[in-house]
Amino acid sequence: MNRCTDFQLKGWLPLAAALLLSACASHLQKPAAPAVDNTAAAPAPAPQVPDKGDPEQRFQAALQLMKDKKPQDAKDAFAALAKDFPQYSGPLNDLGALQAQGKQRDQAIGSFSRAVAITPGNDFAWGWLGILYREGGDYGRAEQAYLKAIALKPDNSVTRLNLGILYDAYLRRPQDALAQYREYQRIAGKDGKPVVTAWINELQDGLPQAAGNPAAAAGQAAPTASTPAPVERKP
Repeated sequence: MNRCTDFQLKGWLPLAAALLLSACASHLQKPAAPAVDNTAAAPAPAPQVPDKGDPEQRFQAALQLMKDKKPQDAKDAFAALAKDFPQYSGPLNDLGALQAQGKQRDQAIGSFSRAVAITPGNDFAWGWLGILYREGGDYGRAEQAYLKAIALKPDNSVTRLNLGILYDAYLRRPQDALAQYREYQRIAGKDGKPVVTAWINELQDGLPQAAGNPAAAAGQAAPTASTPAPVERKP
């Protein structure tokens, strides 16, 4: 998953085009009735469109505030962008990430929920929602958010790892955890966390054997030998 500071405003409509469309719409008026002298009445003046500035420049300025370690100023800038350009989810991604890093979980969930409502294919926001729901103890919603992020971006190793930890340490579903840990290793390759290999071995040791094990015969999974402490990384 890309860092929030790498998010690009793809598909942002240039402000000049937006103003042009507004201006065109303002001129689609019903013609005025002719005056007594048969001259056409002067058209009504077009409504003034407030100048909200160039969205890309404002976005880059907000990113610079993040780089300068001014989180509150950056949050204010992203919140203003989201208000002025509500059709775009990019500013909400960064606002939500800053809120999450500032331990404002409810506000962050609100920002990321707005982001996915605008752009359902926003895997960045879905991944963060998984983390925030897990931190709040809502494991069912965390799982669904992670699964949506993975469906949108299957080769995201961080989301795979976080979902594996959710299955392992919280939902006690070792088979599902193993599947996600193995996918994480496949995707991450040499850059993967070595500790995940230890977790895989522990889970395998704790699983029932197919033969001669009553729990396995009944279709029941044995508890894991040990569960790793959560080490979820932020996207």
